[in-house]
Amino acid sequence: MFRIGDIVGRRSYGGDIPFEIIEIKKDIEGKKIYVLRGVFFRIEADSYENDLIRLDIKSVYINRQRKIMDAHRHMLRNIGETDVHLLNRAKTRPGKILHIDSSSEFADICARHYRSEGIPYVTKVIKESEQPYAIKKLLMAYRPDILIITGHDGIKKDAADIKSIDSYRNSKYYIESAKIARELVPDYDELCIFAGACQSYYEEIMKSGANFASSPGRILIHCLDPAIVCERVALTSNTKYVIPEQAIRLTQSGSKGIGGIKTKGHLTII
Repeated sequence: MFRIGDIVGRRSYGGDIPFEIIEIKKDIEGKKIYVLRGVFFRIEADSYENDLIRLDIKSVYINRQRKIMDAHRHMLRNIGETDVHLLNRAKTRPGKILHIDSSSEFADICARHYRSEGIPYVTKVIKESEQPYAIKKLLMAYRPDILIITGHDGIKKDAADIKSIDSYRNSKYYIESAKIARELVPDYDELCIFAGACQSYYEEIMKSGANFASSPGRILIHCLDPAIVCERVALTSNTKYVIPEQAIRLTQSGSKGIGGIKTKGHLTII
């Protein structure tokens, strides 16, 4: 018997990805379907009870902390020397990030990252399906330089066509949210938008107005990936542009996980 909040893996996948059970539903035959969300990857899935295995919570969260540290080390190894590190940070103002996330835990992880880098930020925890209704009000209230719209996503088990929006669990909400934000702030240099999660419908999110999105290769992305990409934008001088490859190489997901366009930096010299 499994309950909401249990940490599990999927037997059919060798238990390689740890999930938290967030909801229990029933199919048309009355069988329980467990809705799952990754505890480190931004993946959402579902499973029947007979495919679930219970995982040790302590080991899973120790491993998550290790993965977060690995992500930081990967970023530092690949960041290279930029004008960000040559500037006197006391005389600069990084771009402000509004981070909208469906996961309070992931939002907290990203918030710690922003604080460690001295980036002003606001985090809001909002369910994916409710994000489009909150975007306009939040943008007008906080007026960020950078907007992150994220949470969890995934391609549905029975998906036959990855070019159909119905094949994705939450991509339609990221698309709608990015579109609303871009209609409010049409200038890509004025507002940088990152939208998406694991396996999200990258092409349509980009068409809706994003500067960066996931996932071109329909792969899993790490919980910190949106924050790491947008940190690069926040800490790059507003006289320069961030080349997508420069930001994406800082993530562990790489170019199959995240794509984007040339984007103006938002670091201001005071």
